[in-house]
Amino acid sequence: MPDGAKEPWTVMLWVIDLLLLTLAWNLWLGESTLFQGVGLVLAGFAVLQIYLILHEALHGAAANNRTLNNFIGHLSGWMIALPFLVRRRYHMAHHTWTAHPVNDPENKAMIEKFSVMTHKQERTLEFMWKHWIPMIAANHFLANWRAPFVARAQGDTSARILKETRFARLYLVGYLAMAGVAFAFGHLADLVLFYLLIWLFLFFMVELLNLPHHAEAPLLAKDAERLQYWEQDRVSHDCKSLPFWSRLVILNFNLHIVHHAFPSVPWYRLAQAHSLLHQQTDNPPASQINEWDFAWNNRRRPLLKLMGHFFDRRA
Repeated sequence: MPDGAKEPWTVMLWVIDLLLLTLAWNLWLGESTLFQGVGLVLAGFAVLQIYLILHEALHGAAANNRTLNNFIGHLSGWMIALPFLVRRRYHMAHHTWTAHPVNDPENKAMIEKFSVMTHKQERTLEFMWKHWIPMIAANHFLANWRAPFVARAQGDTSARILKETRFARLYLVGYLAMAGVAFAFGHLADLVLFYLLIWLFLFFMVELLNLPHHAEAPLLAKDAERLQYWEQDRVSHDCKSLPFWSRLVILNFNLHIVHHAFPSVPWYRLAQAHSLLHQQTDNPPASQINEWDFAWNNRRRPLLKLMGHFFDRRA
């Protein structure tokens, strides 16, 4: 299997995405509606890849140099409003405890939400799900912001929580500084609208890319031991690869089983690892659909039928 050694491709791609985002901002400031539309398309593409490169940095796979890797993680997290340190803690726990109802923070958060949901909230949730309103992703981003402050309020004064809180405050200072610069140049309203539109697109893409990988996978028992990385194909799914889209746009994010088996392998080696993995098994890969088909088919189903029956404890 390919090891976790890093080549410069992720750093180079990250710089290209930053340049694309800069170009998109300048197009957005123009007076041509066509150029503004092109700017939004470029910004959406760049921000999506910045989110995916943040994911690489969570695993230490963005760069061999740890300082550079963490710098990429922090700046990417700041640009898309997803705190790097909190996201890394949650995401590492997800990999360690995939499908566990308590120790996997993704599942724990869902169970806590579903267990106190009223029937009116259920109807609201189903309405947003059916109409492709990305409330799951928005709540996910908000939860990552709230986590260290909630932990502090509950008395957790560990070094990890204090560091997460300091960086969250530093992010907020950065946003205020950026808003101040934009205001000084008369572009504060432009900046707010620009980012609201690309955040909405990003939330949509986060749901599109993330939900298929663990949907309709059963939860473990509360007292179950954690699954080893190479056992997590029992509770993870791949999505079918599409030309250009899968490798060059979403950076092989659809190859989720091999990513869980070998989390430190960078995105540009996942296809090779995926191929080698399936050479070693007698069973062919299960039938797969791509992310777009998954969304199209399942947005017409009730969300509680798709995955809520694993989380809903109201009965």
